[in-house]
Order: sequence, then C-alpha cells, then structure tokens
Amino acid sequence: MKINFKGLKFQNWLYMMMFSVLILVVLWALQFLFLGNFYENMKLSETKRIGDRIIDQFDNADYQSIMNDYAFQNNLRIILLDEHGRMTWNFDGFPSDMPGMMPYGGFGNFPRNYFSTVLQKFSETESDRICYMNTNEWSDTSQVIYVAKVSNASDTPYYLFISSAIPPIDSTISVLKTQFIIIIVILFFLSLIVAQWISKKLSKPIIRLTKSAERLVRGELDATFYNNGFTEIHQLAAALNYATDELRSLDNYRREFIANVSHDLKTPLTIIKSYGELIRDVSGNDPAKRTEHCNTIIKEADWLTDMVGEILELSKLESGKTSFSQAEVNLSRCLTDVLASFYVLTEKGGYSYEINIEENLVVWGNEPMLRRTLYNLISNAINFTGVDKRVNISLTKDGAYLRFEATDTGDGIPKEQQDAIWDRYYKSKSTHKRAVIGTGIGLSIVKSILILHNADYGVISEMGNGSTFWFELGCK
Repeated sequence: MKINFKGLKFQNWLYMMMFSVLILVVLWALQFLFLGNFYENMKLSETKRIGDRIIDQFDNADYQSIMNDYAFQNNLRIILLDEHGRMTWNFDGFPSDMPGMMPYGGFGNFPRNYFSTVLQKFSETESDRICYMNTNEWSDTSQVIYVAKVSNASDTPYYLFISSAIPPIDSTISVLKTQFIIIIVILFFLSLIVAQWISKKLSKPIIRLTKSAERLVRGELDATFYNNGFTEIHQLAAALNYATDELRSLDNYRREFIANVSHDLKTPLTIIKSYGELIRDVSGNDPAKRTEHCNTIIKEADWLTDMVGEILELSKLESGKTSFSQAEVNLSRCLTDVLASFYVLTEKGGYSYEINIEENLVVWGNEPMLRRTLYNLISNAINFTGVDKRVNISLTKDGAYLRFEATDTGDGIPKEQQDAIWDRYYKSKSTHKRAVIGTGIGLSIVKSILILHNADYGVISEMGNGSTFWFELGCK
C-alpha cells in the first residue's frame, strides 16, 4: 500500500511517534543524568527536616529517647556535642565508620577535623543551622551533614550533629539501565501500535468527510457527511450537510427558475411569431388590422424587455454591484405617482382599489428603488387578488416609523411557504401562470431593496383570507 507522507493519517502517526520518543528521552535523562543529584537533594531535604523536628523537641525531658528513635528509624547518626566538641550523646542508626566513636549513647571522642570544619562553616553564615554534603575520608561514600546550635533549659550551648550516609548508586544505575533498555524496546513497539491506532481513529472521519466533499465537487448533491462523535467533526459535518442541503435547494431553484423563465419566454415569443405570420399572410394589406397586430407584437416585445431588465436588476442587487445613494424621499408622493400607473386596470380589468395614504411622510432612502418596491408590491397584490379584483393600499405613520401595506383577497399563502415567497419565481411551487402585471420576480427585488434600506418587512396571510405584504421604514 502506497504511503501518503503528507496525509493526515501519516502525519498523526509521525507526531505520535515523535511524542513517544520525546517522553522516552526525558525519562532516560531523569533516570540516569539527574538521578544522583535528585537523590542527594532529597537526602539533604529529609535530613534537614528531621533535624528541625529534633530541635523543636529539644526541651523535652525525654529528648534522648526521641533522638534515639529518629536515629534508628531513619538510619541516621545523631550526636550531641558540647561547645568544645566533646560528645555528650551518640546515637547510631547504622554501624560506625568513624574511628574513636562509641556506637551507642554515651561519651566518646569526636574527630577534631570534623568539628573544625563545622566551626568554619558556622563562621561563614549567620544562621544557627547548616546542612551540606561531605565526602567520607574512610570510605567512598558521601554523607549529608546537618549541624545546629542548640541550648537546654539552663542555656548550656550544644551542637546537634546529624549525618546520613549516601551509598554509591552506580550499581543501581547499571541495573536500571539494563531494565530501561528492555522497557524502551517494549514501549517503542507499543507506541508503534498505539500511534497507528490513534492516527487511524483520528483521521478516519476527516478522510470520510474529504471523500464526501469530493463527491459534492463532482456535482453529486446526494453526498452525505457523517461524523464519529467528536464535537469538532460533528460541527463540521453538520455545517457541510447544511451547505449540501442549500446546494440541493439552489439546484432545484435553478431548475425551476429556468423552467419558469422558459415558460414566460415561450408565451410572448409564440404570440410575436403568430402575429408576424398574420401580418405576412392576412393583414399585410389591411392598415387597421396590420396596426393592431403590430401593436400586439410591440407589447409582447416590451414585456420581454421588462422581464430581462428585472432579471438583470435582481442580479445586480444580489451581487451588490448596483449604485446606492440616499436622500430625503417623500414616500406619500411616490406612492400616489405609482398608483396612477395602475388606474388603467380599473377600466380594462375591472380592478378596484381602497387607498389610505397619509400626506408628507418622508424617509431617508433611494427614491428609484423605493418606487420600484411600491410598484412591485402593488403589482403582486393585483396578480394574486381574488375574483372580486379588490386591492387595499395603505401608507400610515406609527410613531417613529411609517408602514406600507398592500392587501389582496386571494387564496392566501400556506404558513410553511411564507419564507419562500421572497425567492425568485416562488410561483413555481404551485401552477405557474403569467403575471397580470410584471414578470413574477418582483418580490425578490423588493427583498433586496428593503435589506439595503435596513427595513423590516414581511407577510401576513391565512389560507382563504388573502395576504398583506408590508414594510416599515424610519420617518424623517
């Protein structure tokens, strides 16, 4: 099997092995390079701690028994010296290796060179307690020496001398080295196995996500992203699944958009072709009919032009490439002007309007865009109103905001579809029909314009009771 050296699986394995080797190196250094120093420091701390405890109990009447217990329990030599260096008490917790010293409590000789060394060290410090390492002159071992100045109840000065032998650890280190080599070999092979298992476990979900992503890149929108329980992988898989669902929706939307545009293009093109053939074959020599047929062709061509223009305008709005300047806009006057464009439908189509417009309502915005918004919302109400062909239009002030509403008497919009009506060609979800006014993508343009103006907008609708489209803008 070919190994991908830059792959996640191999990189995980490599880092795990490097970490394992680092731990083994650290253990080796601690065991062999610093073991002697560590052991000596521990003995220094332990001897000093015992000496401090004995001093704290020096006034105890039974302090000889206390010193004896500490000596035998901790393998220490504890000696009490007078101010001239003569031994008062001697407690050996290990065999004596100093000539002239008694192995048990009682008087005896204390080497003068030892005492001279102690006095010299006290002269170099202001403390009444010293603790240091000393190499034994009669053996190859080292000792921890602790000496403290003490006095009894009668203020008689003494020196408390404690020594603890530190045996050579070379033989111990030799045994540990042999043992450690065996441990290293075992741990190394265990690290190989564990690192392989961990790298596989960590990389497997990423590899699966990558393969699903490659399917998605190839256009396979049925790709699903799975997770193995890790929080981060779960979040990533959820985000990718959401993106995939959005791509599916976008793909369905694209298909519906193409189908609806094709449908809307087909109708006027068929009409143009038919009337062109009529002019050619029938009305070419009849001025009245020729003019009527030509006007129909011009009307349908204008409708196609408007449709293409709205598609281009929507694309510019959604891409953010449209120019956007703002100024004070008298929305009351704009709405009155826009409504004048629809009065022709009262005569030709039998539509009626109930209008409530408060005067001189001024907002801050882009006037051409706001006019387009008003036009599209009114045309949408006309296209979907009921058989009574009645449309209610209102523009009122509510505190610091003005509110526009366009209400139809149509069939209403199902609640689960009310968020989708602002998408292009929402009508594709039901039976597609040609709009009475406009091209059918007006709500998408309205949404983009209102977002640019930071306006609140929405729809209120119940099945069988029509719909009210509204937006709110801050007043000047």
